Amino acid sequence: MTIADVLEGRARWTLELGDCLDVMRALPDRSIDHVVTDPPYEAEAHRLSRRSQRGGGDRTKGAGFVAFPIDFEAMDPATRWMTAKHFGRLTKRWTLIFCQLEGVRRWRKPCKWYGLEHRRPLIWVKPDGAPQFTGDRPGTGYECIEAMHARGRSTWNGGGRRGVFTYNCNSQTRHPDEDHQTPKPLDLMLELVELFTDPDDIILDPYAGSATTLVAALRLGRRAIGIEREPKYHALGVERLMAEVSGSSLRAARAGQGALFAAEGIR
Repeated sequence: MTIADVLEGRARWTLELGDCLDVMRALPDRSIDHVVTDPPYEAEAHRLSRRSQRGGGDRTKGAGFVAFPIDFEAMDPATRWMTAKHFGRLTKRWTLIFCQLEGVRRWRKPCKWYGLEHRRPLIWVKPDGAPQFTGDRPGTGYECIEAMHARGRSTWNGGGRRGVFTYNCNSQTRHPDEDHQTPKPLDLMLELVELFTDPDDIILDPYAGSATTLVAALRLGRRAIGIEREPKYHALGVERLMAEVSGSSLRAARAGQGALFAAEGIR
């Protein structure tokens, strides 16, 4: 399965191992319908006061929360501008970028420069989000999604509904080797893909992580291209996608139960 196979309809998905700027540089103009992606956040989000979480619980100290530093590099201005250049060149319709509040305007400026028009900042409310580990201020409790569109009229499948999405972080029940450090809940990605894209559209996620966006795209009948530069996350993403196309789940596939799940239509 290659990118060309997906673009020409011979395959439903591919997950490339490599730097997204190098891979996107080789893609033809206007070859992608949508970008849906969760790039690294700004440097301030990578400080020890803004860590990822594992485990359940909702108290500020102890009781279920384990803080650890994020293990990938923060977004820098030069990478953001080059990434925005490709988004503007490649996409025919929507570009959805997860970001912290401060990142909304930082993404908007370069994307506008390269032809994407701001439509709306969306909000993902996280009822079980991590507390403020320093304890000296309130925790955030939400993330933003900057929604932009190629020049021209935009359409989506949500009518006049509000752009607010409430989902738990959905990382509490997963073992650390089964997911990315900062995963997005599959139910959230399913709703975004359903609202902003149409069947058989091509969705690009250049910061694919453990491939949650691609899993959502496949489940809803879209085609998907992912790019991930970290080998451990790329391998995990491929494993998840192979389980998905077999009608299984990652945990079931690892337990050798793929055939049973496929036969009964269970994920």
